[in-house]
Amino acid sequence: MGWEQIRKLIFCITVLTTACQSAPTDRYRDTANNILLVDATGLEVTLQEPARRIISLVPSATQILKALGVGHVLVGRTDFDNEDWVISVPSLGGGLEPNFEKIIALNPDLVVLFAGDQDPHTRSRLDDFGLTQVAIRPDRLTDLYASIILLGQATGTEPVADSIISTIKKDLTDLQRWTATRPTIRTVYLLGGSPPWVAGPDTYIDEILRLAGGRNVFSDLEFLYGSVSPEQIRSREIDVVLVSDRSQFDAMLTPGARIEEIGNTLEFPGPNVAQAARHVAELLHRDLLR
Repeated sequence: MGWEQIRKLIFCITVLTTACQSAPTDRYRDTANNILLVDATGLEVTLQEPARRIISLVPSATQILKALGVGHVLVGRTDFDNEDWVISVPSLGGGLEPNFEKIIALNPDLVVLFAGDQDPHTRSRLDDFGLTQVAIRPDRLTDLYASIILLGQATGTEPVADSIISTIKKDLTDLQRWTATRPTIRTVYLLGGSPPWVAGPDTYIDEILRLAGGRNVFSDLEFLYGSVSPEQIRSREIDVVLVSDRSQFDAMLTPGARIEEIGNTLEFPGPNVAQAARHVAELLHRDLLR
């Protein structure tokens, strides 16, 4: 595995292992003519008007801004935001410990960053520079909904945010209704690494696997995400192995299991979560899903 792949794996795991909490949606409110936000850490932030220059240090936040129809307000992104529509926006690094000189030069009116202990310096450095910031926790579906609401409030697009969430919930309900009538597929999702990392219980990936008609064979672990030994993998009864890159997995670890390459579908929780869940269902159930 090359350095770039390792760096991406570390970043993805960091995204997925932040604390699983989110601010109640009824705490987002307007005060007089100002916009009062409460982020995932409970920090209250006041904007005098909707943000018009936003730096996103979280790929899912970048995707949310596009879904809200305000991708044009994005003035800074991470190296992992590499879709065509955003590639011309300046990159500030991997998202953790970004380039602060570039951030200052971009003169943002809002910076979106991770809520977690993996990067303790970014929040304090932004404070030192007097930059307004909000943190999100894209861990679970409820966290994703809270992030959409937060950024909708910050950009003055609350009705669009509500619509996005309603559509996601409807699509996931429809998918779950379909998969409920199908056999449950014993599944493992490997994030890569050596030894490989897997998703444990009470995680975004665990949720998606269940919605897609799968059963996470590592749902009994005592951690959210972590590495497992080859012996642990061999000891599980597995129907389907989901991997981002087939070349990074030794199929001899799961004889008899079907190996499906899923790409980066599940790496960053975002507003396309329903499409991601459907993709997983299609891989698990093959041609049964129509």
